[in-house]
Amino acid sequence: MIDDLLIEKFDIQPNGVGSKELHGEVSKRLKIEYLSDYFRTKELKEVNGIIFGYNLGIFISLPVKIKQQVKNVHFLVDTGSPRTYICGEVYESLNITFNSTVPRMLINNKPTLVHLPPIDSHFTDVNVLGAEYLKISGARLFANYEDEDISLLFESFNEEIPNDKIQINPQVQENFQLKPYTLNKLVGFCLFGFALFFMFKRKSLLIFLATAFLFFYNIFNIFFY
Repeated sequence: MIDDLLIEKFDIQPNGVGSKELHGEVSKRLKIEYLSDYFRTKELKEVNGIIFGYNLGIFISLPVKIKQQVKNVHFLVDTGSPRTYICGEVYESLNITFNSTVPRMLINNKPTLVHLPPIDSHFTDVNVLGAEYLKISGARLFANYEDEDISLLFESFNEEIPNDKIQINPQVQENFQLKPYTLNKLVGFCLFGFALFFMFKRKSLLIFLATAFLFFYNIFNIFFY
């Protein structure tokens, strides 16, 4: 009862995005025509998306199958929405009435419970991909807003993340790289170690003091310079 009420009252404001934009600019940038037929049988492993609209929303396109028909449907990815919503225009393109029972709906071959956007909401002609679908399908969302590089991966969790999706802080990466002159210091460290060995063997106080000074000087340079 409470869950149904939350679904009916849920609302977002995809400012500047509606059916016109999904058929137009969004389709153009995704390079996929909205509500066109989808002919592949296997599920997609990786989907590239775009950032679009005044609210800088993430949009991707996924195949949606109802009964035996499959269409390319553009979604606004909203991790703030637990549920997934598919608008009436998608049902119309599949010749399915709103009040008919849909025995099975697959989004990228993943069985998914979907809802119609609430009648009094601001996204009645926009499809929303919610967090529940992302979790159930084991999807991983990568968003690089600076380069507008958006990817949704559907590989299993035990597979490695592609190298181009791993972002490393340049400063952290630099800290893990040996500086060019570090090797020379390490060689010097070894030489002073041998000097210490011979110093103890000869028991020369002068050599001991000089070698100890140079030894600690090199240690300081290696770790603190």
